Amino acid sequence: MIRYISLFVALLVSSAGFAAPAYKVEQKFGAKVCKNLITYLAVYKDKIYVLEKSGTLRIFETKSGKSVGEFDTGLKNTTALAMSPEGKIYVFSTITKRTPKIIKNRKYFLTSFEGVACNIFDLTGKKIKSLKLAGPKSATAARIIDGKLLVADQYQHALFILKAKTGKKIRIKKGFRLCCGLFDFCEGPNQTYVVANLGAFNVQQFNMKGKLVHSFGKRGRSLTEFHGCCNPVSLGYLPDGSLVTVEKDPTRVKIYDPTYKTAQQIEGLEELVKGCSYIPVAINEQGEIFLAASTKKYIVKCVPK
Repeated sequence: MIRYISLFVALLVSSAGFAAPAYKVEQKFGAKVCKNLITYLAVYKDKIYVLEKSGTLRIFETKSGKSVGEFDTGLKNTTALAMSPEGKIYVFSTITKRTPKIIKNRKYFLTSFEGVACNIFDLTGKKIKSLKLAGPKSATAARIIDGKLLVADQYQHALFILKAKTGKKIRIKKGFRLCCGLFDFCEGPNQTYVVANLGAFNVQQFNMKGKLVHSFGKRGRSLTEFHGCCNPVSLGYLPDGSLVTVEKDPTRVKIYDPTYKTAQQIEGLEELVKGCSYIPVAINEQGEIFLAASTKKYIVKCVPK
């Protein structure tokens, strides 16, 4: 009887247009090509761009997973990547400085964050220019939304909205509860941005003026809650308005319906990272989901069932 009631409820939710879509793992690729820690992913048309911490940007076909190119960005400690609508590639490097310090006759190194470097390339890998950013001390995520460049700064617990052409500051949003050195966000519907406020175990949606539009989530073990010491670590939207959230330790990728009331977990995913580590995610126009096993150096592609 319970089985038939559950089926009836599922059909009722589906008919109302609120059911979260079901996904499955299709393939893994890049394991023999990627050489360094994967720090970020971005998609543009039929290609996925895989950024390594060493500064190498590798390019794969989204359909086959075949490697079709790579180039050196000229930066080190590369941490984020953004694609403009016209196909310009923004690559970000967090500049750090290690200073030796003696404490009780023991030598330590203190790491300070000095700022963010940004190089812009065309789709062939030709450098267009360098961009000086006003404000950010680190860059853990980046997006271009409505002609503006948004950069997540984990060091200052702030999200910067900058002019995409000049890097000049327009607005800054502070006050996020972050953890484990992680800070991710994505573009949301209707010219908004959506933050994985992982220290607070919730998802927050803001308009471009920084006003909170919507918030949901809490700590817990159920499918609609976020588990672990801090989650989610990354997120993105499917073309139908469903939201993908990614949790680590253990890896759990869920898809919420557009109302955020129901969720489905992608089954068959192995543990992508160990401990409190970032899991980059990118979603293309066909609704295919790409996840990076950062330290294992490969990409997992998930598709609708």
